[in-house]
Amino acid sequence: MDPHSRLIPRQWKSDIFNCQSNDIALFYKLLDQQISRLGLTKKTLGVTETFPVNFYQSHKQDLDQNQTTELPSLLPSLLPSLLVCAGFHGEEAAGPWGMLHFLCQQNTDLFSQVNLSLLPLLNPTGFNQGLRFNQQGENPNRGFIANDKDELPSIEGKWLLDNGQLMQEASRNGMLTCHEDMKCSDGYLYSFETGDKPDAFSFALLDAMVDFFPLSSDTEIANCPVADSIIYNHYDTSFEAFLCQAGTPFAACSETPGQQPFDQRVLANSAIISAFIKNLV
Repeated sequence: MDPHSRLIPRQWKSDIFNCQSNDIALFYKLLDQQISRLGLTKKTLGVTETFPVNFYQSHKQDLDQNQTTELPSLLPSLLPSLLVCAGFHGEEAAGPWGMLHFLCQQNTDLFSQVNLSLLPLLNPTGFNQGLRFNQQGENPNRGFIANDKDELPSIEGKWLLDNGQLMQEASRNGMLTCHEDMKCSDGYLYSFETGDKPDAFSFALLDAMVDFFPLSSDTEIANCPVADSIIYNHYDTSFEAFLCQAGTPFAACSETPGQQPFDQRVLANSAIISAFIKNLV
């Protein structure tokens, strides 16, 4: 990506939510309504500017009803534990709105099948401005693993690392991060599995994506080899790579194409989240 493009604010009109894509006040308001309706618990990882970075989880099944406002430290072991994240890069706004759209379609029956954890908006200062990086100019999806490039975690990344055990428990069976590629018209996927090539997990996410736009036919993206629209087991210093190295068996970073209509990308991200959960429960 051209470094100068990171400084260009990006926003789109959403007809689904009747707002601009960087309307953070409305996003938080609508998200709070869904969190309350579904009875999810909340933990604030930190506050940047005036914006909270919140982490949500479905209730532990045997949690005492008098303690439902507290975040359970351990989720029930009999159900798969899955983590879905979005909003690492502020201009990739269809990820957070797609997660909100997904939540609007759900009811509490979902939580009889899965221990679901959500990180809807890690980089609110970037989202608010329509910019890739946070207010400090940091990349919130780098620095989780030490490397010779000396990539350091952002302030938001430090909050995730401070809660590393919680994140590992939440992603015990799998994790998904909803990203976008602003320069692309076709979608693709970073995926991590334990085999030597992608399997059903990766292709289920691509099947959800292709319902909305074409898949990339490139053989290289961002200096990474691509086969079947998948960049496979690429270990950098991202949050996904960090959790995989910590033991998460299935992980993916979906890349919806920023050159496509915004609401189409919102619906695609919602469908990808649904496919991710369905494939692992």
